[in-house]
Amino acid sequence: MGRVVGVIAIFCQPLCSFNIIDMPFKRIAIAVCAMFVLAALALCWFVIASNYSDAAAFGTYKLSHEGLSSNLNLRPDHTFTQEIRDSQGARSTKGTWRRFGEAGIHFSEDFLTLPGQQGGEEDGSAYAQMEKDLGILIRLSLPTHEVVWYGRIDRSTTDQVIGRYETSGTHPRTLVLNSDHSFEQHEAGWKQTGDAKGTWSIAHNGDVVFSKEFLKPSGQPLAEYETAKAMDPRGAYFIQVEIADQKYKLSYRKKQFPWQ
Repeated sequence: MGRVVGVIAIFCQPLCSFNIIDMPFKRIAIAVCAMFVLAALALCWFVIASNYSDAAAFGTYKLSHEGLSSNLNLRPDHTFTQEIRDSQGARSTKGTWRRFGEAGIHFSEDFLTLPGQQGGEEDGSAYAQMEKDLGILIRLSLPTHEVVWYGRIDRSTTDQVIGRYETSGTHPRTLVLNSDHSFEQHEAGWKQTGDAKGTWSIAHNGDVVFSKEFLKPSGQPLAEYETAKAMDPRGAYFIQVEIADQKYKLSYRKKQFPWQ
């Protein structure tokens, strides 16, 4: 960026030094130079803000949350080290990481899960989303929600919501939405298996909102600060249920300046 500004300054200097040109032209030349500088700065900002490569992810990150502190170091060889300190002492681990999608970071099962963090994979691995404040300040946001996809079984039903939904795989799940706005659920969770009955309603934006009886993918009921809702299915052959944590917001912030 410094080179770009330097080139622009060299280009603008002769325009502003002609004594034979009247003052209005000098002002126009200065304004044009200023526009070049702003355009160069905007271009540099865009390049930095849109960079979610491995090089952007490398570095040391810190997290502090309710008496807990943690350091996370992502290395160029796609290994990581993690240390957590809380009232119970210090723990450390190391493992591997990789990028997925545009800004996703996937950690191996060695990653130490933090309080309030939702597990992302059945094999014990975890993930984070690389985000940027002001397009520059990098942080890794740990998910405090889980998403479960249920496929619709009774496809002949014309109602947009009412019906029977199931999942396949290691942990089969069943969800039935009845016309009286009650639901029945069977969850073969990764912690325990359970059955639940509750109610559902339609929010003003079309989302399906479930009562507190809804079971999480672990097989456990919702905590006081957790919610379960599904995006407006609009008659689709699936329903996407999101278990969200309204209490915890966990982010590792990258050390990018000496004072951090």
